Amino acid sequence: MQDSAAPTPAPIPRTFGEYLRAMGPGIVVVLTWLGAGDIVDASVAGAHYGYALMWVLALALLIRWLFVSQIARYQLFNERGESVLEGLRRLHPFFPPFVMFATIALCHGVNVYMYQGLADSCRELVRIFGVPGDGGPVWAWTVGWAIAFWALLARAAFAQIEKIFLGFLLLLSVSLLTATALVRPDPMAILRGTFGFQLPTQQGAFDPTLVAVSLIGAVAGSLANLMYPYLMREKGWITPAHRRVQVYDLALGILVIIVLDLAVWALGAEVLHPRGLTVENTKDLAGLLTQTLGSIGGVLIYLGVFAAVGSSLVGNALGYSYMATHAYLLWRPQAAAGDADYRSHPAYQRMVLFGLFSPLIWILPGSVSFVPLTVTLNAVQVFLLPILAVALWILTANERFIGRKSRNSIWENLGMAAFTLAAILGALGAGQSLLGKLVGK
Repeated sequence: MQDSAAPTPAPIPRTFGEYLRAMGPGIVVVLTWLGAGDIVDASVAGAHYGYALMWVLALALLIRWLFVSQIARYQLFNERGESVLEGLRRLHPFFPPFVMFATIALCHGVNVYMYQGLADSCRELVRIFGVPGDGGPVWAWTVGWAIAFWALLARAAFAQIEKIFLGFLLLLSVSLLTATALVRPDPMAILRGTFGFQLPTQQGAFDPTLVAVSLIGAVAGSLANLMYPYLMREKGWITPAHRRVQVYDLALGILVIIVLDLAVWALGAEVLHPRGLTVENTKDLAGLLTQTLGSIGGVLIYLGVFAAVGSSLVGNALGYSYMATHAYLLWRPQAAAGDADYRSHPAYQRMVLFGLFSPLIWILPGSVSFVPLTVTLNAVQVFLLPILAVALWILTANERFIGRKSRNSIWENLGMAAFTLAAILGALGAGQSLLGKLVGK
C-alpha cells in the first residue's frame, strides 16, 4: 500500500514574520508531551537538589530535540517520499502492528492520568473561587471535557487546533511563570544550575550521577516522539525545502518546554528545598504555594495543571489516533478499501472516540484501580524505546533507506548514538523501578 495521499505543500517562509506565523507543530507536540506529572516531577527535583541538576533537564530536552529532528529529517529527505512508519516497516514488518497496539494502549492509559488531573484542577479552582459545594463530581467534569474535546477533534482543522494550543500555552506560561516570579528565584542560581554542570553531593541511597543519566533517559525518550511527523504533514511540511522552518519550529517548542520546566523546578528549589519538604501530587504543591503566596498560589498552579493536562488530552487523542490508524493501514492494507489516507479513514474517528472515552471507565464511580495498567504501560515503553532508537538510527544512517545524499553526518551519528544510550539508560532505570513495584519493594 502506498502512503496516504500527501497534503498540499505549505508555502516556504521567506521573512522573519512568515517564519513566526508558520510555527505550530512544535508547540502542539511539546504541550502534548507535558502533563501534570511533569510539573510534580520538576518541583520534586528542585526540592531534592535545589538548582544543581537543572542542566540535566535542559540537556535531556536538547537530546530529545535532536532525536525528533532526525525523525523529521527522514520524512522530508528520504528518496522514496515515505513516512517514518513506512521506513520502519521496510526495516521489519513487525513495527506497524507493534506501534499500533502500543499507541492504543498508551493513549488509553496516559489519558487516565490526564482526566484525573483535569477534574482535580477544575474542582479545586471552583472551590478556591468560593462556589458552594465540593466542586462537583469527578465523573461530571471528565465526561463533559471528553465530549468537548471530541467535538473539537471531529470538526476542527489543524490550523484551528494550533490556535487552541496557543491559548493553552498562554495560560500555562502566565500561570507557571507568574508563580515562579512571586517566589523571587535567584537568577544567578538558575544560570549556574542550567549551565554550570554541577553534581550535588549524594543524599540518600541514590548517586547523583545515576539520577542524572536516568533523568536524561526518562525525559528524552517516549513513543510520543513519533507524533511530530504527523503534525508536520498536517501543516503541509512535506518537502526538503521545509527543513529549515521545521528545525526552527521544533527548536522553539523545545525552548518553550525548557523554560516552563525550569520555572517549576525553581518553585521546588525556592519553596520546598530550603524547608526540606517534598510533594507527591499537584494538590500538595498547590497547598504549599497557598501557604507561601496566599490563595493566588493555588490558583496559579491549578490553572497551569489545567492547561498542561488539557493540551495533553487533545494532543494524545490527535497524535496517537493518527499513528494507530496509519500503523493499522500499513499492517492490514486490505482494510483501506480504496481509502489509504489515515486522516479520513473511519478507523481514525473510532480511535479518537476510544482515546477520549475509554479512559473514563477507570474514573467513573465503581471503577477499579488502574495501577496494574500503569505498570504494564510503563513496561511497554521500557522495552520499546531502545528498539525504536536503534531502528531510527539505521533509517537515517543507511543510504539504502534515506539515500546517499541525506544520510547522517559524523556529528549526526554521534547525536543518535547519544540518544540511543540515553534510551537504554532510561530503560534500565525504569526497568529497575518496575521490578521494585512488581516485587512489592
